[in-house]
Amino acid sequence: RVPPDQIEQARTWVNPFPATADNIEKGKALFHGKAFCVTCHGRDGTGLGDIPGLRGKLPRNFTDRVWQKTRTDGELFWILRNGSPGTDMAPFIPLVLTEEEAWQVLLYVRSFGRPSD
Repeated sequence: RVPPDQIEQARTWVNPFPATADNIEKGKALFHGKAFCVTCHGRDGTGLGDIPGLRGKLPRNFTDRVWQKTRTDGELFWILRNGSPGTDMAPFIPLVLTEEEAWQVLLYVRSFGRPSD
């Protein structure tokens, strides 16, 4: 989670990319590829990935609609930049992802919380 002294600033950050099918598909490719999010968060985003020996909590379940409504895109971006203290979530920006790629991954992460048609 974002530390209390930084959360207000993080909440002001807005994803500059629209949630178009193309941008979500780019995020999906990164999630399953370069960013290897799928390893911990699973193919279906439930947080039941394929990594043995995780310490502490299970990875975040992106299909949890309550969680999706509670967290802003800026907070999620902060986690990608700084990691999540007390968990195995490491920082990904700029070591693995560019800022643009991180925003695209977040568009895909948000797609897990939408009702299926």
